[in-house]
Amino acid sequence: MPRLVVVSNRVADPRKPAAGGLAVALGEALQATGGLWFGWSGAIVEDGTPGEGDLHLQQAGAVTLATVDLCRDDHDAYYAGYSNGVLWPVFHYRLDLADFDGQYVEGYRRVNQLFARRLLPL
Repeated sequence: MPRLVVVSNRVADPRKPAAGGLAVALGEALQATGGLWFGWSGAIVEDGTPGEGDLHLQQAGAVTLATVDLCRDDHDAYYAGYSNGVLWPVFHYRLDLADFDGQYVEGYRRVNQLFARRLLPL
């Protein structure tokens, strides 16, 4: 049987209570079927190298949690810059709030490449 693999920006620990949304729906599906949940750990490593976050594996019942730390530059460009400064305003029809900075898109691509490199062997 194929396993369920979820890739999201943040990884929620299915053993901890969640308010709703993505964490609840995916956590229940993963616990029922087993699988892998991959994404950012939420940790920012101040002395890290861009595009080189460490991988952490943790078992939570039937779910393997695979998380990657981000350095400050990656967090600022990928999450604070592109995700919150471009994607959120555009997807909520608030183009007046979007900040189309080329460094943000470079950071977004760099972090997605990091995620792909860390996820591939799993």
